[in-house]
Amino acid sequence: MNDVSIVIPAYNAEHTLRECLQAATTLESTSEVEVIVVNDGSTDSTSEVASSFPGVRVIEIRHGGAARATNIGIQAAQYDIVVLVDADAVLENDWLEKIIPSFDDSSVAAVSGYVVTANSSIIGKLMGYDVESRLDRVPMDTDHLSTMNTACRRAALFEVGLLNEELKVGYDVDLSRRLKAAGYRLLLRKDVTCRHYWRDSLKGYLWQQYIYAYYRMELARRFRKPHDQVTGLGMVLQVPLTIALLLASCLGSLASPLAPLLLLLLPFIHLPQTASLLRRRKDACVLMLPLLFAIRDLCWVWAAMSWGIRRVTRIRVSRPKPVRLPGEHSVEESLVTPKSK
Repeated sequence: MNDVSIVIPAYNAEHTLRECLQAATTLESTSEVEVIVVNDGSTDSTSEVASSFPGVRVIEIRHGGAARATNIGIQAAQYDIVVLVDADAVLENDWLEKIIPSFDDSSVAAVSGYVVTANSSIIGKLMGYDVESRLDRVPMDTDHLSTMNTACRRAALFEVGLLNEELKVGYDVDLSRRLKAAGYRLLLRKDVTCRHYWRDSLKGYLWQQYIYAYYRMELARRFRKPHDQVTGLGMVLQVPLTIALLLASCLGSLASPLAPLLLLLLPFIHLPQTASLLRRRKDACVLMLPLLFAIRDLCWVWAAMSWGIRRVTRIRVSRPKPVRLPGEHSVEESLVTPKSK
């Protein structure tokens, strides 16, 4: 029961995969452990890096996204416990030994470890510090686990239908909610850690946030719930608040040229979090957080508007077309023709 399959989906992960595999292949464990890397159509040396580790099974597939690659790895796994690990995550040596006993409770479907920031760049550290501060507020019994470093019952994953391959991101939220709906418990173990490398560039960070916000809108529509214990309601409300400030700035400019200055309020939204992180981290780069997150808020608004426009376009009903049947009068069929993305 305690034998483990570690599944690592990897796409262009040559810079972090070696460290990830060095950790995954040397974990302290009394269980049988297999390591599977699913190379998701990488165009760099990801395949070569993975193949250089003896005993690591490498599955080569065409690029189809992390959810699909993870599902293929889960289906290929031989053991009852499947550990999902991102290719830019590094498990601490005692990760398995601390996690596995949680599965003695049959109601537990998944157990995740705490995430520690591995970056040295400003952007990467701010992303990581933000996630750590949110995880600090999450109880052990939670409603959302990331697939970054999470052990799961393989049978439970198959029971709920594995990861949703339609989602580029947010598939962990989707999976968590389906597991909870099936009656399972999800545990966050803060005494178990992995180090994670976040995006280092501003461009990469903003693109990630755009995609994140876009699919959050889709998840909110599907589950009728926009927030959870990791992404709280306060974060979600930043989108309508930013929209309100943008509208006030644009409409107010008709009456006063100073109205656009209202946008300067955006960074102030993040001052409480900045002060809290500065006390905890004592890292001067935290002072950049209000500006970075103000830009992030604008990115989230852009994503929400894009999702809304695409959603309205997709559900548009086409004009009914007359169909004449042999020997009968013409009739009309109402056709709903959703546009493909």
